[in-house]
Amino acid sequence: MEKILFTTDQMPAGMEVKQLFSMIQATGTVELSKKGLIRGLIEQNRNEYQDVLDSFISYAPTKANAVIGVQISTSAQSFNNGTFLYVTYIGTPAIIGDIEDS
Repeated sequence: MEKILFTTDQMPAGMEVKQLFSMIQATGTVELSKKGLIRGLIEQNRNEYQDVLDSFISYAPTKANAVIGVQISTSAQSFNNGTFLYVTYIGTPAIIGDIEDS
């Protein structure tokens, strides 16, 4: 099931939060420095940013159809083997749906 990500906790008009789950968090690294020729060829189609985002979404319960209040934090660090960007996503999985008339 696909999940919609919201950086706000305000739902679009006509929608409401039906159920909330415990907060989730995922941190991953993205190499910023140039990779060697062989490694670059092997990983040419790899999107490290998308890998981190996919990891974050995978922590949400299967029943959740959205993650609300998503926040992103980044930090960079240089080492002997390259420069890396650390990306952290935090959010609250939820089930959202149309507002029901009472």
